[in-house]
Amino acid sequence: MNRDLEIRASKIFKKQQGEILWPYGLATPDRRRSGLSEEQHEKAAAHARVAQLVIVEWAEDHGLRCSESGCCPRWLLRNASRQCEPDACENYGSGPRNDERWLDHPIFWLKDGLPTSITSSPYSVSEDDRSRIEQWQESGLVAAFGGPGWYGYGTTQIVMWHPERLASVYLAEDADRLLRHSK
Repeated sequence: MNRDLEIRASKIFKKQQGEILWPYGLATPDRRRSGLSEEQHEKAAAHARVAQLVIVEWAEDHGLRCSESGCCPRWLLRNASRQCEPDACENYGSGPRNDERWLDHPIFWLKDGLPTSITSSPYSVSEDDRSRIEQWQESGLVAAFGGPGWYGYGTTQIVMWHPERLASVYLAEDADRLLRHSK
């Protein structure tokens, strides 16, 4: 990994044993452990590099850093970064769990230590998902839908945020498209 990108990423994501803990699907695959052919590994590593740059630039532009405490949109309405009680969570707990489908590949974001945004990358967004997101918007949250963003692979990026903590958000670049145009 580019040293500059590693330094920038370490301000956004936690590190473990000196390595950036990238969100699911964004780590550069280990050639020996992955079982990928050399060509497959090169392709996956190139996608990871572009996706890492896209997510770091997006987070930097919005002044965000990753949180491991998020769980569902209720988290965005709190004044502290902590997970819901299991019986009240709309995603991981025993609550209605209406957000489970659209919160695929979620990343929870803080700004100034406060829960600020959630990004997700579901493979499809149903009308039920859109209705559920609209219900959260009635609670004062804002949401946007866009292309695949950093994750790619046919997903749709969803960004939900607390407008009093982040005035506006732009959707991330399509990492797959950037990779195709860089060749």
